[in-house]
Amino acid sequence: METPDPPPFDVPRVLLFGHRGSGKSALIGALLQAGETQGETLRGEVVSSSVDLPRIREAAYSGKLESTNTELSSFTIRLRPWRVGKQPLMEPLTVVLDDCDGKAAEALMKHPAPITQRAPGSALARAVVETDAIVLLVDASSTREELTEAFDEFDAFLSTVESAKTDSRSVGGFPIFLVLTQCDRLAQPRDTQKTWEARVKDRVDYAWKAFEEYLKDADPEEGRDSPFLAFGSVDLEVSAVAIRRPPLAEHPAPGDQPYQVAELFRDCFSGAKSHHDRVRQSEKRLRWTVRGTLTGLTFLLLTLGTIALFPPETTGPDLAAKIDDYERQERPAAERLADEHIERNKTALSRFAGDSAFARLSEDRRTFVTSRLKEIDDYRAYRAKLAGAIAPTGARSLPELKKIKESLRTELALPAEYSWGETAAAQLRDKWLADCAALEVAQAAFVDRYRALDRDGTALMLKRTFDENWLKDIDALFATAEKPPFPLNDPIPNSPTVRQPRGEAITYSVPYEFDEAYKARRYWEQTHDQIIHLRDLAGALGLIAAPNRPEAVLVLPEPNGSDSAALATTRLQALTRTYTRQSEDFSEWEAQRFPDPVRGELLARLRKSFGVGAKHVQKLFTVKDTTEGWKALGESLPEPKFGDWGKLLHLLARLQDPTAPDPVGELADFLRGLDKKVFDLDLQGFQLTIPLDLTIDRVEPSGPFTVTVTHANQTSDVAKFTVGKGVMRGTTTVYQLLPDGPTKLAYRAGDGLRAELPIRAGTRDLKLLWEAGATNTFQFDRLTREPRLTKSTSGTESAAGVQLALNAGRLPKFPVLFPLK
Repeated sequence: METPDPPPFDVPRVLLFGHRGSGKSALIGALLQAGETQGETLRGEVVSSSVDLPRIREAAYSGKLESTNTELSSFTIRLRPWRVGKQPLMEPLTVVLDDCDGKAAEALMKHPAPITQRAPGSALARAVVETDAIVLLVDASSTREELTEAFDEFDAFLSTVESAKTDSRSVGGFPIFLVLTQCDRLAQPRDTQKTWEARVKDRVDYAWKAFEEYLKDADPEEGRDSPFLAFGSVDLEVSAVAIRRPPLAEHPAPGDQPYQVAELFRDCFSGAKSHHDRVRQSEKRLRWTVRGTLTGLTFLLLTLGTIALFPPETTGPDLAAKIDDYERQERPAAERLADEHIERNKTALSRFAGDSAFARLSEDRRTFVTSRLKEIDDYRAYRAKLAGAIAPTGARSLPELKKIKESLRTELALPAEYSWGETAAAQLRDKWLADCAALEVAQAAFVDRYRALDRDGTALMLKRTFDENWLKDIDALFATAEKPPFPLNDPIPNSPTVRQPRGEAITYSVPYEFDEAYKARRYWEQTHDQIIHLRDLAGALGLIAAPNRPEAVLVLPEPNGSDSAALATTRLQALTRTYTRQSEDFSEWEAQRFPDPVRGELLARLRKSFGVGAKHVQKLFTVKDTTEGWKALGESLPEPKFGDWGKLLHLLARLQDPTAPDPVGELADFLRGLDKKVFDLDLQGFQLTIPLDLTIDRVEPSGPFTVTVTHANQTSDVAKFTVGKGVMRGTTTVYQLLPDGPTKLAYRAGDGLRAELPIRAGTRDLKLLWEAGATNTFQFDRLTREPRLTKSTSGTESAAGVQLALNAGRLPKFPVLFPLK
């Protein structure tokens, strides 16, 4: 971790202070994790930092975080307000996190004298004096003796801080956070969430008791002044955190979810900002008090000097001469209205206007004095209005910037009656107008850059071939994207600098966070991730023709000669081992997330792999076409070999359709409880299509269409349908079969089913029979098959081209893995 550039001055500062091994740096890594997973609790999203927070987080969660041996590392972090709907939960916030070396903290606690010095030579001592909140960290897994020793050192340390804060005339309510870190280490085997949190609470209660006497002394409600701050009380909070939750009985694999980290930083940042604002307000009031005193003294001295230089006269001409002399020596507006001259000029002009002879002067002299006094008042009012305006650096979008620019050109335009073009106020306004133009150009450059990346990335996903050159183009695009368009801390060209408050040059970090640039950047980041997922999925499906590629694990061999029982297990293991970027359900690989034409190719490959996988599963089936045989198959499906096939086939199905069910589970549900299961045949009407050349003579229906279900007890249920008038469609005749009475039939496994329609061909009376299907146990599939045609002599033959389609109602659907032939 490198020490970043010096942090901004006028922002809240928070100091992480504790012994070696107390987890300070790891907590900074957990801040980014909390911002991404618990943004609403944190009330913000970490959008920028002066350090590489993702690298710190990765080191913290991988256990590879190393000490820097740097006395103090300062991190400037900017948070974007979290929004619930359109309502922001906080104001935009920039904060400096100071992380001290544990060895340096221990040395300062033993020898705290530098804290009380007016100009401490130690960077850590200065940070202690200047900070707006202190977070005292201690390892929660320490023994009680170790905790007691740490608390005693903290108590002595705070007493020294009290002296330093009092000497610096700090305001009250200085926030202190006593934090027990690494609370996941308190968990024990077989702990539940409740027992672990009770153990954590016990440590927190112990910490409160350890500071009980100190807190009593610091409580103004006890009727005593706080010994910690002479100008107010101390706000102390005790909390417990962990960068990840421990494995517990309810959650054996909790992942990297921080515990109470978002709550800690939310309260810590809020407390630091409140204290920082109070300090600034106090300093401002003090400056105005001193300035008022000095102004009064100056006025007194000036009055005495004026009386000495210009003794009172009883006649008007001498006053006129003074005014003429003042006018001859008057400097341009930029000088006379400058901060160092404006008060003196107003005093002189006010003396002129207050002289008893002023009313007897000529009109032009009186107009000169009164107009100059009015100009001073108008200029000061304008400066106050400008000071209260939002500077271009406060814009976060183009509409906000446009509003600021419009305000500068209208309500903040320079008054036409005055020549203020060279004044400090005019210079600041001109600078802000130039900043608006510079920001527009800079943000457009960011947007163009990320849109170009997004456009090039999208073009790569529209390729029809995936080869070695395609992979090289991806690598080249990603390498270009890794280089920032502009150094964020560099000033924007054409952003001037004026030597006054809010007159500094704007850096690229401002337009970088504009909503338009942020949105373009997010689009590119999504395209970046989508390219990676496409590359991985295409590789898994064998679409990439390039050397040294990982195994195409989703390309399955045909069942002949393959170990079908083990294939799914080995492919699932290879999948999770080879492709680690994806989430557990591989939802990033869903074909619908990718554009055409590649989506069509992906779907074709997925369908093929699913079909081959279904063959492997059906190869493993051992089933007799009886009710008992199908029940036995259903009872065998929980076996591991079918379970892994279910996972693999479900993945292949979900990548085609995210709503697709687990095919093995679907088959198990279909076969469950066959003894009592009733399949409802809701036959509300059919459409029958008969080719004109079915026989030599034209065929016409000659009676009703009937569907008969014969139950095991030899009873039967029949549904009848009348045949409507035929309609010629090309080389076929189409008939509507309409219900004639109740048409709902109850079918149980093993029941018989037969459908028939009498027809006449010339002078012959024949029948179309639906009496054959793939299974004798579930004969309702016969209604979806091609019927047989009775011969005039005997037997039947295929009724080629005859189609029966259900118009309304519902037939039971066979699971995709049902071995139909």
